[in-house]
Amino acid sequence: MKFNSKFFFRLILFATVALIISYTMFQNFAFSNFETYPLDTSEVIEPKPKASVPDYTSLYADEIEILQEQIQNKAKRYRINGSVLVAYKDQILFEGDFGYKDPAKKTPMETGLSYQLASVSKQFTAAAVLKLHERKLIDIDHSVSNYLPGFKFENVTIKDLLKHRSGLWNYMYLTEQYWKKDIAPDNLEVVDLLNTYAPRLNFPAGRYFSYSNTGYVVLGAIVEQVSRLSLGEFIQEEFLLPLCLDETFVEKTELNEQSILKGYQSYRRSFIQLPAGFHNNAIGDKGIYASAKDLHVWFRDLKNGKILEQKNVDLMFGRDDDRKNKRYGMGFRLENEANEPVIFHNGLWDGFRNGLVYYPNDDLVVIVMTHTQNKRKHYFQKQVVRNAKSLIQTAERKPKQKESESELIL
Repeated sequence: MKFNSKFFFRLILFATVALIISYTMFQNFAFSNFETYPLDTSEVIEPKPKASVPDYTSLYADEIEILQEQIQNKAKRYRINGSVLVAYKDQILFEGDFGYKDPAKKTPMETGLSYQLASVSKQFTAAAVLKLHERKLIDIDHSVSNYLPGFKFENVTIKDLLKHRSGLWNYMYLTEQYWKKDIAPDNLEVVDLLNTYAPRLNFPAGRYFSYSNTGYVVLGAIVEQVSRLSLGEFIQEEFLLPLCLDETFVEKTELNEQSILKGYQSYRRSFIQLPAGFHNNAIGDKGIYASAKDLHVWFRDLKNGKILEQKNVDLMFGRDDDRKNKRYGMGFRLENEANEPVIFHNGLWDGFRNGLVYYPNDDLVVIVMTHTQNKRKHYFQKQVVRNAKSLIQTAERKPKQKESESELIL
């Protein structure tokens, strides 16, 4: 048989290619079942553990039991009809409801009911304005007239309104004197009243601090003008819905009427229900309804920088560089107790007396809400704060004591 060199070389070539392909497939199969690691595998194999957060309700159980008894005794003594919440490092240590939902009929208080926040509402308005400021839709250092065309007091800035340094007249006086309609003016109509009937400012804008509900109604009008939403709609869309605050409302409706407490005034040996205030059509200075628990969730996320950028939270809490006004941040009052900063706001309207107090050094929040025009709420709130701070001081020594005891045993 004659030797065919061409066929032979083709066979050799085919066998070589087949061998290479087989070897490559074997490598892929063999080594694909083994994970490969860098030389230093510590980051992959042993990730850094997250810092554990203590359960303070368990850790401080004995102290919380004492706090609960103290608050209950004081609530009974001061005849409180309302709700109390104490939170430490974002954990609720105590929450309770006291007295009556309807004090005239002696209907017991229920959990989760919403209170008219009165001036505690101002923090929501300030947050709405600062949210627009973050989006560069407004500049708080600019004149109000830039955003409310025709606003006659051109030297008044948005920051002046936020910090109660505007010098604007009290809109309620103007309404009572000049407003002739049966329904009270809304925010933009209040601005028209100011433009028409306020002849001048009470003092040059920015010079003095003078607490002003008018300023926060005008802020509400700015939010409405810029966002093209009502202030209530803006707060609902930006804050309430994302935080799932279903016990917080910006207006009363047939759907939420049963969830919102009515305000009462003591009369002789009983109580009478108070009608809604005539000025309730304008909001921003008041007008938010919330339960104690919802208010805690809101404030927790606000102080932790989850609602606004931290620099704007600092503005609200008076931590900015411009510290001319040490009495008010933006939406919050400021105080110092024994060189300790206190951030707070109280509210009084339509029979409701409410308060939120925050001690940043301890990360302690106390919320007290009432609906029966009880003037002793002020003293009750101070007692709750005092007892809560005492709990923290006592309880914080416990881990150290246990640590030192364990070291002695070893």
